[in-house]
Amino acid sequence: MNGKSILRRLLCIFCAAFFLAGMPLRAGAAEADPAQTLTEESPEASADGEAAQTDSGDAAADGEAAEEERLEPDAYFEPVQTNEVTGWPQGPAVWAESAVVMDLDSQTILYSKNMDAVKYPASITKVMTTLLAIENSSLDERVTFSENAIYGIERDSSHIGIRVGEILSMEECLYGMMLESANEVCLAVAEHISGSVDAFVELMNQRAAQLGCTNTHFTNPNGLPDENHYTTAHDMAVIAQAAYSHPLFSQICQTQTYVIPKTNMCGEERWLNNHHKMLPEGAYAYDGCTGGKTGFTQAALNTLVTFAERDGRRLVCVSLRTNGPQIYADTAAMLDYGFQNFQNVTMYSPASCAAAHFLYPSLYFGQACTPDRLRSACTVTVPLNTDLSQLTSTVSQEEHQLTKAYQFSGYTVGTEQLSTDAIKTLLTSSPREAGISSGTYSASLLSQISEAPAVQNTASLLQSVPPVAYLLAVLLVALIIMELVLAARRKRRKKRKRKKKK
Repeated sequence: MNGKSILRRLLCIFCAAFFLAGMPLRAGAAEADPAQTLTEESPEASADGEAAQTDSGDAAADGEAAEEERLEPDAYFEPVQTNEVTGWPQGPAVWAESAVVMDLDSQTILYSKNMDAVKYPASITKVMTTLLAIENSSLDERVTFSENAIYGIERDSSHIGIRVGEILSMEECLYGMMLESANEVCLAVAEHISGSVDAFVELMNQRAAQLGCTNTHFTNPNGLPDENHYTTAHDMAVIAQAAYSHPLFSQICQTQTYVIPKTNMCGEERWLNNHHKMLPEGAYAYDGCTGGKTGFTQAALNTLVTFAERDGRRLVCVSLRTNGPQIYADTAAMLDYGFQNFQNVTMYSPASCAAAHFLYPSLYFGQACTPDRLRSACTVTVPLNTDLSQLTSTVSQEEHQLTKAYQFSGYTVGTEQLSTDAIKTLLTSSPREAGISSGTYSASLLSQISEAPAVQNTASLLQSVPPVAYLLAVLLVALIIMELVLAARRKRRKKRKRKKKK
């Protein structure tokens, strides 16, 4: 083989290698932007019985600017606030004007897009209505439908055809509200619980304030349009978390079909179907979806609350003001983001109570109560592979409560709360003798204990030790003490024997 032949072969090999190396680069450059992959979908019937309309427009002609051919609304390009947190995983762009993903166990906000913006909720209002019905009634109570309940709604809005004077059980009403979004059922439940719709609405607003909602105001129990009926994605997630904590609510919202038997005025069974399309066998079935609530009015557009559970983690996603079925695709993207990029870490659990006793015996000596009874478990949600030593914490005091907030890059990822009265019962010294208030004393004490790095490291080490290990350690110490006592006795006996011999 001559030199020219070798040169040609080397040149061919070099060109082939260059071509193969360039293929991934070209493929990456040609990959479609997520903002351009969404396809137009036909409108679907909303949970309130009206059609959700899309504003996608006609397809753009060849050569037109990308700005004219995009399907996404302006809200798609609005910033996601959690993406601005240093070291926080970047969340997806969505069509919703306002959206949030919250971990149900830590109440950490994983994804936030305009979550405090005031919007109309439409029928996801019924999450609050159902929560109050569960908290203030029993399933076997009989609900009689008044004329106001039947005719107090818009006739083209969602209903299940109940008649004046008809009687349903409260259980049947709960399924009617959550599955078929029945507006007349909401009015009947409100009247049954509070005596009037207005009184029930007042109860709704009181409960919202109690839960910590700051930008929510209800004027009716079903979500029909009213300019003074509004909420935020964040507030709605807080309400949803409170509702989902009731096993009955979580059971209802994931039920796909329910049958109301014959009543005093209806000789046929009524079949109810869940309108949330991310449940199993739904058009947008999502792995782990455990239900939620749909909503739609012309003023609110599509709204959606969705619960999902995977690998022991539980999330809720709230999406407000999306036009059309894209709300399901966006919700799936946000939930995937929440499940794939974060982990839950237990900062304190009642099982670690022994560590507190061991570290701070002066706080608990002689006291009948224990931290196990006074302190609840604390969980934080952080990005995957987070070094927990990088978390910081702050302690704040309100009137009757201390709050310890754990933070990642200054962003709150979990909180632990303890009443000042609970701490006061554990203190052996009187704060009054020190000339300061009990609340300030407790806050100072908790701050000193919780913020000391050496104490934190020791506490976390002891918390990782199972309770049985503490028991074994106590037995070992007892055996050592017994051996020392027996050895001392043997020594004294030997001395006595020596004296007798002498």
